Amino acid sequence: MTIGPKAQSATFRIEALSPGRLEAVRCSGIDDGGNHVFPPRAAEGGEPVRCCLRIAGPGERLLLIAYHPFNKPSPYAETGPVFVHAENCGGYPWPDRYPVEFRGRQQVFRCYDTGGNILGGHLAEPSEDVEAVIADLLANEKVEYIHTRNVVFGCYMLEIRRPAA
Repeated sequence: MTIGPKAQSATFRIEALSPGRLEAVRCSGIDDGGNHVFPPRAAEGGEPVRCCLRIAGPGERLLLIAYHPFNKPSPYAETGPVFVHAENCGGYPWPDRYPVEFRGRQQVFRCYDTGGNILGGHLAEPSEDVEAVIADLLANEKVEYIHTRNVVFGCYMLEIRRPAA
């Protein structure tokens, strides 16, 4: 039986890729970059899967898609590669908790304002307390949301926002 990560006070909300948006990509076979995304491939194991925010096990059916996590135009609005499950996996079930399998890795936290402009960021080391990093970054009231990215490849990992009112 899999148990979710330890409950935290709701000081942030984690947003994985939208299941509806991913279903549209799966049905059309076209990703945010205009690429054809089929056929699925078998995971080698270790791929960070952005629909459910966990690490893939060997043999899981994955799609590698171009993903654009921004909802408005900005010079900082990047599109890049992400792994998702080839079929709907149910998404990430703990939006008030940082993904257990994404802890302990070096990652970039990029802060954005309402206009999509980068306000700054933080290079988090594997030993850092991600909740403390998030709290510190969200203490700046100009920060609308935070994206985390893989350090080596620069790939988008997830979005962090303040909790819903």
